[in-house]
Amino acid sequence: METEIIIVATAVSAIILWMISRKLIREYVETVTIWDYQTGLHFRDGQYVSSLQSGKHRLWGRCHSVLVFDHRMTELVVQAQELITSDSATVKLTAVAQWKIADALQFHLGAGDPHQALYTQVQLAMRNVIAGLDLDTVVAQKADFGKTLLKEVEDEVLSELGVRIARIEIRDVMLNGELKSAYAGVLTARKEAQAQQEKARGDAAAMRTFANAARVYENNPELFRLRYLETLKEVGTGYGNQMIVGVPEELLTLIKKE
Repeated sequence: METEIIIVATAVSAIILWMISRKLIREYVETVTIWDYQTGLHFRDGQYVSSLQSGKHRLWGRCHSVLVFDHRMTELVVQAQELITSDSATVKLTAVAQWKIADALQFHLGAGDPHQALYTQVQLAMRNVIAGLDLDTVVAQKADFGKTLLKEVEDEVLSELGVRIARIEIRDVMLNGELKSAYAGVLTARKEAQAQQEKARGDAAAMRTFANAARVYENNPELFRLRYLETLKEVGTGYGNQMIVGVPEELLTLIKKE
């Protein structure tokens, strides 16, 4: 009987210990899962301990804190910045930057609001670049500004904010009403001039063709007579029995030659 009591007491004690240990584990062990595209920063009692890579991590004890940062590419839009060019014209530019976190710890420690700090860096770079260019250059070469802006900020944001910028592009260039009308007038005048040049080229080509044909006919009177007869046949159809054909006097002599 005593043996049975001892066995039961032992079993009860084991169960109690097991339950207590589970409770202690729940209270003193924290499990954190980090995904492939994340980095976790492990702090204890407010002090940095280590970076946690992807996987499941068990943290023993209390006063742990884990900050998780996403390394996937994201987009920053610097919207409608009003900038002044070197010739004192005012334009509005919108820039788009694609970036991701390269150093999670530096991203956390580098600024109180790293997103706002990155926005400000790109904004200041836009002001510096545009201030050194005139309006014509800004309008004509806006597609090239992205590379210039990237060179302006990439090293600084990487060292200060732990951010790597993949690309920057200028999405919009907006002019005020007067400048827009002026540029529309310039474009219209340019297109009209191009049209006049094309017409002049066409007229010159036609004159060269006529001159070449005249020399051929002058050197080959028989060829001109054949062409003359073909023309009479073509234009005479449908005009009855009467037809008037104008022939230059210089060419008429060729027709009368035997």
